[in-house]
Amino acid sequence: MLKSDFHLHAGTDEQHKLDYTPRQLIDLACKRGYKVLSITNHDTLTYSRELSDYAKKRGILLIPGAELSIEGKEVLAMNLTRQLKDRIRTFADLERYKGENLLIIAPHPFYPTSKALHSKLIKNIGLFDAIEFSHFYLSWITFNTKAVETARRYKKPLVGTSDCHDLEQFGCTYSLVDAHQDIDSVFEAIRKNKVKIVTKPLPALKAARIFAKIYLFY
Repeated sequence: MLKSDFHLHAGTDEQHKLDYTPRQLIDLACKRGYKVLSITNHDTLTYSRELSDYAKKRGILLIPGAELSIEGKEVLAMNLTRQLKDRIRTFADLERYKGENLLIIAPHPFYPTSKALHSKLIKNIGLFDAIEFSHFYLSWITFNTKAVETARRYKKPLVGTSDCHDLEQFGCTYSLVDAHQDIDSVFEAIRKNKVKIVTKPLPALKAARIFAKIYLFY
């Protein structure tokens, strides 16, 4: 089982000024036993051969990805190239290029933000390979419930992620994927729902601290 996180932010991000680099994130992931990562900055492909090799030397498969803005909604795209990133602006574009061995995940689809997919997920459910189970919830309040129900209804796998914008978030929720350590095997395992989510609610004070760091101070 590969310890994995498919929704991470680090270094230069279009929406947030982050105080840690991709290499620092990879180093921390190595110490914590991660085997698969995707750095998915907003509308930015944070990936290079040098960064991939840096991760590989630490036992980590780095998958190129980004959190794309599509018709005002956020969508995670894995195995993305810069050419494809610049071509995908609408859900029709996403459908056109879906055959390029992309893995498409619906991030925090029902959270109370205008950028969450909400009804757009149901309308375009066939484009999505998986639905995110977000780390940001408490024992007494969560916006993951509808995501779980939607995944069950449409037979879509759930993947756990940290949506890390601050290193305190990293490791709160993650996925264990039953696959070999290569992109094709990881994607196949996710599509076949060979994924286990490891998660626990955030303590209230920690959730408040994370919220303040991300939305008040960045």
